[in-house]
Amino acid sequence: MTSEQPGTGTGRAGWPTDPDDDLDRAFGPDSRSVPLPDRGQRVRRRVWVGIGSVATAAVLATVLVVIVGSVQNGVGGIFPRPDVASDRFVDRARSVPGVATVDADDPTKTSFASYDVAATVTAGPGMDGSADHDARAALLSGLSGAAGDASGNGVTVSAVADLGALEVGVTASDEATAARLRLAEQLRAIGGVQEVRCAWSTTGPSDDPSDQEVVLQTAGRGDALGAIRAKAQTMTEAVFPGATVTADGP
Repeated sequence: MTSEQPGTGTGRAGWPTDPDDDLDRAFGPDSRSVPLPDRGQRVRRRVWVGIGSVATAAVLATVLVVIVGSVQNGVGGIFPRPDVASDRFVDRARSVPGVATVDADDPTKTSFASYDVAATVTAGPGMDGSADHDARAALLSGLSGAAGDASGNGVTVSAVADLGALEVGVTASDEATAARLRLAEQLRAIGGVQEVRCAWSTTGPSDDPSDQEVVLQTAGRGDALGAIRAKAQTMTEAVFPGATVTADGP
């Protein structure tokens, strides 16, 4: 029988026999003692840990500053700021050529973190009758850009532009806004039609075709009113399928 005594160097075959490690000789290589790092290694390790901690703290501080700044700036920040969005739209809309007044309603909360901001924009004199399509289109395009600039981060900005005999809904979509204007002008040209409102239903601002609503004020009565309503329905369906059309007589 072979006796395996610590320090004798007679460990099992295949076990390394490091004369400087009694544990290795006695219990095998898995129990070999781990050498401790020297003082220089410990110092360097602490330095790198400290540098990493400082870098992490700097990144967190930068992110916190950005978040706080975004919240304070309102639109584009972390939380909705409908009041800031409203002020931004009003300021920009007032600078659009042809605009006389801009009035914004109080923001409406539509969900936990969503708001609607609605405004009424009144055009200056002449934008109704004497102004051509291009002038009205330029005005509404400017308002649509203002709505798009002010919208975002849970806030939707819209407006109704009062052009005299025409009232047109304005959203951040320049294409949808332009389509409403063209339809309103076409409907206004129908004999007996005096005023046209082309916007959206009471469900709120939307560019979905079926959510659009057209309201006509006419001089027609009886069969004439029915003919006006039918023609307006056909013209509206060609632009906004599923939209609602109503026509009222004197």
